[in-house]
Amino acid sequence: MRKRIISLCCVFLLCLLPACALADAPVHFNETPPEDWQQRDLLRLTVFKTMVNDCMLLQCGGDAMLVDGAMDKWASKLIEAFEEIGLTAEDGHVHIPHIFNTHPHEDHLKGIYRLIRRGVTTDEFITSFPDTYKNSMLRTALKEFRGREIPIHRLEQNEEMNLGGAALRFFWWAEGGGPNELSCCTSVTFGDASLLLTADAESIAQMGILNQVPHEWLKADILKFPHHAYSIMEIDFLETVSPQLVFATNWLSNTQPAANQVERRNMIYVTQGFGRIVMETDGKEWYVTQYLGQF
Repeated sequence: MRKRIISLCCVFLLCLLPACALADAPVHFNETPPEDWQQRDLLRLTVFKTMVNDCMLLQCGGDAMLVDGAMDKWASKLIEAFEEIGLTAEDGHVHIPHIFNTHPHEDHLKGIYRLIRRGVTTDEFITSFPDTYKNSMLRTALKEFRGREIPIHRLEQNEEMNLGGAALRFFWWAEGGGPNELSCCTSVTFGDASLLLTADAESIAQMGILNQVPHEWLKADILKFPHHAYSIMEIDFLETVSPQLVFATNWLSNTQPAANQVERRNMIYVTQGFGRIVMETDGKEWYVTQYLGQF
C-alpha cells in the first residue's frame, strides 16, 4: 500500500513538471521593477500604439531591430518615438541597424519604406520572401531599398541570429501560399526568458508550424497573438506555447473572443489600443508596462 501511495505521488509530481517548467521567467504586469533595473543588461520589446497595424522594436545590448513598420500614416509619430528612445545617429537621422518585415501586407510593410523615404537609415532590410514572390508591395519596397543601396538580407528557414545577448530564430510554414500563411515567426530568447512573435500566422499556418518545428522552439513566456487577434488561436498552438502573457495589436473591443480564450487559461491579455506596451527582461524575470494613451 505504501509503495502504491509513493508511486501515485511520483506520477502526480511528474504531471506538474511541465506546468512548472513553463514559467522560466515570471511575468510582472504593471508592477514597479527593482531600483537597479535599468542598470542591468536588458532585452526590451516596445509595441507602439499603431492600432490594427504591427510595429515593434527589439533592443538588446546596444543593438536594435524594427519588426514591421505599420501603415505609412504612422511614419511621423514613429520617427518621434524613435528619437525619444534614443535611436538618433550622429548625423541627426534615426538609425535602426536592422529592419525586418514579417510579410508584405501594407499594415506591416508600407510604413517601412515611408520611414526610409523620411530619412531613417538602416544596415539591412530583412525578409523571408524571395524576389520571385508575386506581390506588388514587396516589389516596390525592394526597389526602394536597392535604389538607396540598402543590403537585402533574405532569411533561410530556421535561420538564427544574435541581437546583443539575445538569440533570434526565424521560421514560417513552408507550405504557405498567401502572405499571412507565410508570415515569418520569430522566437527570441534571453537567458531564461523567451517570447514568440507570430505576425499574421492564421490557423492553417499555426497548425503547419506545429507540425514543422520542434515544439520547444514555440514555448515562450510572452506571445504575440497572431493576426491582430481577429479570431481565436488553434488550441494546440496556444497550449504548446503556454505563455503567461499574450498581447495583441488591436483594440480590446475588436478582440473579445481572443481575450476570453486567453483569460480562461489564466493568462494575462493586453492590447496596444490603450497605449504603448514596453516589455523588459534581465533574462530571469519580465516587467511589462502599458503606458496608457502613449503612442
